[in-house]
Amino acid sequence: MEEDNKMEFKIVDSPHELKKIIDQKNNEKRNCARMVASYCWPWSKPNSDGSLVNDVKIGDFEMPWEKKDQFWKWATDDSGMNQIGTVYTSQGFEFDYIGVIFCKDLVWNKEKNDWEAKPENSHDNEAKRNNPNLVTHLKNIYRVLLSRAHRGVYVYFIDKDTEEYFRSKIENSN
Repeated sequence: MEEDNKMEFKIVDSPHELKKIIDQKNNEKRNCARMVASYCWPWSKPNSDGSLVNDVKIGDFEMPWEKKDQFWKWATDDSGMNQIGTVYTSQGFEFDYIGVIFCKDLVWNKEKNDWEAKPENSHDNEAKRNNPNLVTHLKNIYRVLLSRAHRGVYVYFIDKDTEEYFRSKIENSN
């Protein structure tokens, strides 16, 4: 039987659905999938008991970033399966599957028919400080996040105009 090596790309309707897919992939093969997002929420230190703060919040969905004082373990340790990584911890790693939360720091502006940076939605102070090329910088961040897998990429878009833009490009390519 020939194995299908085609990359899967799917846009999902909720962060809960995204997490469910990533959990399912990790249940099938441990440590083969991770979730990532642009740095659009605060990144807290662990609680005094070592538990992580659920900084990433979208409606009733909550998850922690990778452990701040041991961020290097996110990509390889079992605990990373229940944490969200950033571009800084995902660079250089490739998984079978990646779940990407596409935040509101970079959005598609339908009226202007162009990308627009929304620095007020970012917590990456170094990247947004006096950066005249923030749109390009954020596009590069998402390029990295969306290219961390070789078997499947699953994306949840917080901004629905950006999701619509992506969907139009997928539909036009078929």
